[in-house]
Amino acid sequence: MNKNILVIGSINYDLVVYTQRHPIPGETILGDRFQTFPGGKGANQAIAAARLGGHVQMVGKIGFDSFGKELSDNLNKNQVDISNVRKVKAPTGTAHITVDANGQNSIIVVPGANVTLTRQDMDALKETIQRTKLLVLQLEIPLEVVVHAIDIAYASGITILLNPAPATPIPIETLRKVTFLIPNESELALLSGIEINNFSDCRKAISHLQSLGCNQIILTRGEHGAYYFYQDNQIFAPPFDVPVVDTTAAGDAFIGGFVAAMAEDMDLHVALLRASAAGALAVTKAGAQTSLPTITELNDFLTKHKQEAKKN
Repeated sequence: MNKNILVIGSINYDLVVYTQRHPIPGETILGDRFQTFPGGKGANQAIAAARLGGHVQMVGKIGFDSFGKELSDNLNKNQVDISNVRKVKAPTGTAHITVDANGQNSIIVVPGANVTLTRQDMDALKETIQRTKLLVLQLEIPLEVVVHAIDIAYASGITILLNPAPATPIPIETLRKVTFLIPNESELALLSGIEINNFSDCRKAISHLQSLGCNQIILTRGEHGAYYFYQDNQIFAPPFDVPVVDTTAAGDAFIGGFVAAMAEDMDLHVALLRASAAGALAVTKAGAQTSLPTITELNDFLTKHKQEAKKN
């Protein structure tokens, strides 16, 4: 059976330090504890969607090292098709994460094998891309690869979801081909060139991108919820009041929840609500993939909270 969700992206090993606060430049502080987790925005989103019922295939590259083996084993264990995850003579990508006492994180990513993905790899996967229902991309792999994959999918009428993280300038002709653009506030600021200090600034930035041809934009605002914009329409997905342990994979959980719902042809309001709930659940646990909820956890959470997205 063809997988209806194709994720092309990064596969990283996360090295996480927990500390009371983030150090300032030149400062050395003591951490509270150290842990390792499977990660990478691509792999996180693939597993997030798979745990929520999606039929997911992952495209990416890892090294021949122990990190790579652990990461591929973990993808497989989570029911993600790894037939297009290739090993190369480069170290597996790593992410070096510091989490403070409030659960806020700062991250340095060393891409490693992730940057060996090429346009030629996308050409070789052209039929795989054309057969998928939803293509999911981020920016922890070379931008030219992302652009080429989008071109292939767009030409075949595939639904394309782009999470522009980490924030990187993207050609507007590429953004116009994306079905759902899902930035957070800092990514929105970079893409639009508009400084964002409040929600009014967010609206200006959204309007600017729409004037350039970006159609459907979903803005994630963490504890302030998420907003879907299309022409003059707006849908608000409310936040959930949960204890924050670690925000590392909240955005990836949101995307996994949204993609899994859209793959099942759920109503857009419902998809946004499920995405918001998945993101909320993720911040209640430590780690990236270890924090991603299962479909049972998500359904139980929504039953308990009984919140509904509403159109403003």
